[in-house]
Amino acid sequence: MKQIFLVFIVLMIGVGGYFFLIKSSPSVSERLTIEKEWVVDTVRVAKIDSQPTLHLSGKIVAAREADLRPLVEGRIIEIGDNFHEGGLVSRGEILIAIDPFNFKASLTDSEAALSENRSSREEILVQIRKNEALSETYKKQEELRKLELERRVTLSGEGIISKKANDESNFAYLSSRQLRISNDYETQRLKAKIKRLDASILRSEVRVDIAKRNLNETILRAPFDGVLTNISVGIGKWVNSRDYVAQIIDNINLEVLFHMSDEQYGRITSLGELNGRPAMVVWSSGVNTIELKATLNRAEGEFDAASGGVWVYASVHPNGKLKDLRPGAFVQTKTPDIVYPNSFRVIESAIYSDDTVYLFNNGRLEERVIKVVARDGEHLIITGEVQDGDLIVTTRIPEVAPGLKVRTKLE
Repeated sequence: MKQIFLVFIVLMIGVGGYFFLIKSSPSVSERLTIEKEWVVDTVRVAKIDSQPTLHLSGKIVAAREADLRPLVEGRIIEIGDNFHEGGLVSRGEILIAIDPFNFKASLTDSEAALSENRSSREEILVQIRKNEALSETYKKQEELRKLELERRVTLSGEGIISKKANDESNFAYLSSRQLRISNDYETQRLKAKIKRLDASILRSEVRVDIAKRNLNETILRAPFDGVLTNISVGIGKWVNSRDYVAQIIDNINLEVLFHMSDEQYGRITSLGELNGRPAMVVWSSGVNTIELKATLNRAEGEFDAASGGVWVYASVHPNGKLKDLRPGAFVQTKTPDIVYPNSFRVIESAIYSDDTVYLFNNGRLEERVIKVVARDGEHLIITGEVQDGDLIVTTRIPEVAPGLKVRTKLE
């Protein structure tokens, strides 16, 4: 019990000493608070009619492309010098050649049949001309024998000649008449045969034309200037008109396919038609950047609900630089936006919370409410509580607030 009492006494002495030291310590003078000053960049804005440029991502597409297939059936005996993957070909250039033997034989046979029909026609024409010449002779003979018959009938009635002589004259007349009629009918039959031969000749001419076309089509030529891809045949392969041999892509008449948002498309079309608006296509290939002029020409028929916009096509103007450009290349497309009157152009770092900027005014920040109406690359086009000539702070300040003390780097 005595030990517990001693411990209690020691604790009381310690606590009392602690409070005595606090009471007896000298007072510390209050520290002075120093206001922090921020060093900032500023830009003096000017009120202008701004026309930003839309920067849109897209890709190169071919204005036309075609799957190449043989026009006739046969064995490939030759391929063109540029018939390989990525080969550049010109319109009319030979791609593949099919063995023409059967097609030459077919053409020769068709031409022989045509010649035979024409010869038969000429032969019949000669016979018709002969019959027509004989027809005149037969007609005169008939007329003469008719007169002779009439005289003999008169003489027979007077008893001058016998009835037998009269019958002989009648028989001669009928024989000449029959000969003339038979000749005329034969002429008509030959003329009908000429019509049949004309039809046969026409069919033969068609067969000759088909044989000539088939022979010409043993050579498959490039339908237009372009680049070859997906080559699938070689020398010796047997092909027919259903077989796919390659694809040709027009690498001269190229288009750009890019996406516009609903808002962008609405702004552009509010000025009139989309077609005809200028554009610039920027293609970065390694260390080189190539710019190509283009013209907007159409938009797809419906909006893409998934992307919330519409796909737009622009025709790239012909240019010697297009030889190296291929469909599928990713490009940037730039086209003018609408004009925003009485607006200001500032860099993106000057905007806080999408609707606020801060002005530099006598070393203090002043808050202004603005509206971002468009983007132009790294800059934004704004309108709102800003005046021509205001100094807008462009440096990002983590603790930004109205009245914050600042100074420019030039001060």
